[in-house]
Amino acid sequence: MEEGSPVARPRLTTIWEEKRIIAICLCIAFAQFQYGYDSAAVSGFQSMPGFLRVYGYPDPATTIGYNISTSVQRLIQSLMNIGGLAASIFVYSIGDRISRRAGLWIACLIGVVAISIQIGSKHTGALYAGRLLLGLSNGFFIPYSVTYMSEVSPAHLRGSIVGMVVFQISLGALFGILVDNYTDVYLQRKSYEIPLGVMYIIPAFISVFILFLPDTPRYYISRGQDDKAANSIRRTRGIIDQARIAAEVADIKNTWLAEQELHSGVHLRDMIRGPDLRRTLISLGAAVGQTATGITFISGYSVYFYVQARIGSPFTWVMVGLALTLTANMASFPAMRYLSRRFLLLSTSIASTIFMLAMAIVYTKSTVGSDSAGKALVGISIVYTWFYGVGQGPVLWAVAAEVPSQRLRATTVGIAAGSNFVFGWLCQFCTPYFINPDALNWGPKYGYIWGGSNAILTLWIFFFVPETKGRSLEQLDELFENRVPTWKFSQYVTEHVAVDAEHEAVPVVPKGGAVHVEDTHGREVK
Repeated sequence: MEEGSPVARPRLTTIWEEKRIIAICLCIAFAQFQYGYDSAAVSGFQSMPGFLRVYGYPDPATTIGYNISTSVQRLIQSLMNIGGLAASIFVYSIGDRISRRAGLWIACLIGVVAISIQIGSKHTGALYAGRLLLGLSNGFFIPYSVTYMSEVSPAHLRGSIVGMVVFQISLGALFGILVDNYTDVYLQRKSYEIPLGVMYIIPAFISVFILFLPDTPRYYISRGQDDKAANSIRRTRGIIDQARIAAEVADIKNTWLAEQELHSGVHLRDMIRGPDLRRTLISLGAAVGQTATGITFISGYSVYFYVQARIGSPFTWVMVGLALTLTANMASFPAMRYLSRRFLLLSTSIASTIFMLAMAIVYTKSTVGSDSAGKALVGISIVYTWFYGVGQGPVLWAVAAEVPSQRLRATTVGIAAGSNFVFGWLCQFCTPYFINPDALNWGPKYGYIWGGSNAILTLWIFFFVPETKGRSLEQLDELFENRVPTWKFSQYVTEHVAVDAEHEAVPVVPKGGAVHVEDTHGREVK
């Protein structure tokens, strides 16, 4: 392709035109609500006397009179990640042999069992088993919900729609802390049993909701069910133009058949061969990048480290922070539609680096219990989560889901989620040693580590993450097959033209040549 060639400009449909698919994906994204709710609720449990009377021990030196051992603390958080890793391995082993909907049903069933175990017993062994199973549930929810959303969305809205995952995580976290705040007054087991019981709502809702949905058109194409693929496009997108539906089905099918001819069978080694190696590394990096941002530290231990830093009304401040984060998640929708992926990732990653280091420095230089330092810590952590919510969170999820090839997408996203669970487990396992007064007692000084990881993440994004905004999944296949360099993605013109967008002729200025006009297929317009 000529360097002077333009990028085809798609017609940006309005939110109202795409209201059906947005509503569907918003409901599918509720799969992530459970993860956010649970992370925040369990974070609150570690500072609730009703929970600590069962799983902790009396400690007059703390502000609430109880503490929790590092061993229990690290297991109730890290076992979630172990379960998620086990689910990811299973997702890889079955590949595309089960549908996206079936994967979500499995997640709902395991989630109900996990919640029941945690409510029905007061033994640490049962608590650990429940945490492990809940991680298993999330390990199915994440890849299948993200894959479903990415495969039913139009190209120019895919990033914004998949980004709703982060909105639901933040919304779930807000509700988790909200429920904790109202049950914290109880000194009995119901102080944590009520928040756990609320979690039944999500698997029940999703189990019923997906009864009325088709699977993705790309899944049906992979099964040779073209009629069902057409019906899926019709029902999820609300398109009634039969010619357009037929064109989209043919487009997806042609790309699928071309990939099948190029690569027969799906094997683990396919992910590390040829152009797929680059795509796998980007997807894995984006997934692991979620942990590298430090959000697991803030979301999983915010209440606890607020208490240790002697910040008053910790539940209230966490709720304020989460409520403001929701505004960031809502802002991410138009941001991802009109701003480039790379700009959002780079700018918010630089900001996160600064905020994490600032949090650690403030705590290091202040006296214990300082009112001004406490306000600064709260303010910095809130601003950090806002920037994460508008950029890093939604964009990293979108990149992890859209970069893998269609043939390997479910498998790659599953393994990427598994990698994130591994690093998330490492974070959850080590964090208690850093922040618990019985161990290193760093508290917010832990931000030094996360500032460094955000700096590394920024460099990785700059050198390796290409611009994928506005590209169809089929166009991304072509870009990676042609080994287009990272910095040329946004300017490269693909031979494949997205079916779900209208294009217009635009002027072309080749190097050293006269101006002429070409359509999106490179034909000169007279």
